[in-house]
Amino acid sequence: MIKESSLFATEGTTRSDRCLHTPSTFARQNLLYVQEVGRLRSLEPHRCVRENVDSYLFLLVLDGRGSLVIKGRDYQVATGDCALIDCREHYEHISDEKDAWKLAWVHFNGHAARGYYELFLKNHPEGNVFTARDAGAWEEMLDGLLRRQKDRSFQAELSCGELLLHLMNRVISSVADTGAPENGQEKRLANRMREMLNEKYADGDVLGALEEAFGEDSRSLSERFVRQFGISIEEYVSSRRLNAAKELLRFSIKPVGQIAEESGIGDMIVMQQLFRENEGMSAEEYRAKWAQWIR
Repeated sequence: MIKESSLFATEGTTRSDRCLHTPSTFARQNLLYVQEVGRLRSLEPHRCVRENVDSYLFLLVLDGRGSLVIKGRDYQVATGDCALIDCREHYEHISDEKDAWKLAWVHFNGHAARGYYELFLKNHPEGNVFTARDAGAWEEMLDGLLRRQKDRSFQAELSCGELLLHLMNRVISSVADTGAPENGQEKRLANRMREMLNEKYADGDVLGALEEAFGEDSRSLSERFVRQFGISIEEYVSSRRLNAAKELLRFSIKPVGQIAEESGIGDMIVMQQLFRENEGMSAEEYRAKWAQWIR
């Protein structure tokens, strides 16, 4: 029989080692910070239900089996599976009746947490659960957070912020590589596309040239590109053009209109929009602040 478990009513259902943390003002404003980190083993089957919690949860199944219900979707998980969850949304985790699980987890938050979560979902449309390639390395990171939290110092808070960034970067890298074949064929193709884009980014019809060179439509090529690099072809080209415009503004005396053409951006209005969105200033203001030849 499965028991219902609230936040702290776990006596007799789990054995856990956990640390709760209240972040400093500095951490709350500037870092990713731990809210709770720990490990638990289910002693008997139980269900935990939560929602409307201002937190993000990363968990790793160390042993056993169970299910996660996230926004109404049921995921069957087992040893080596991971999940990243926005705890403001309804979720449940349910230990298996016959093969009760052992978990390691961290509840965290911070100024960059939402961005990492959205980037995770963008790179992993399959949902909130993925399988760890090296479960031992993930377990080591979570254990590191638990050890540091037991120190209860500001230095530990800084160290945990760094480790959480490493954890989230590893999450994004893992799911961004999920679609790549093991033989590396798709990765080689994506690298060839990137090389061509680096040479021809300023061309007016760079996507058409790419389609002709690789014999596929731009949508298929962009999907391949995203799987390898976590960014669409369109975004990559836009970034390369903007970087080229920055270089010309800083290291040449060419007129801004000419730079818009040579960089591939083409249109002055579009160029000014790109600079305001990415730099918070106009192209002329960027040149005035950064150009080496201006005194």
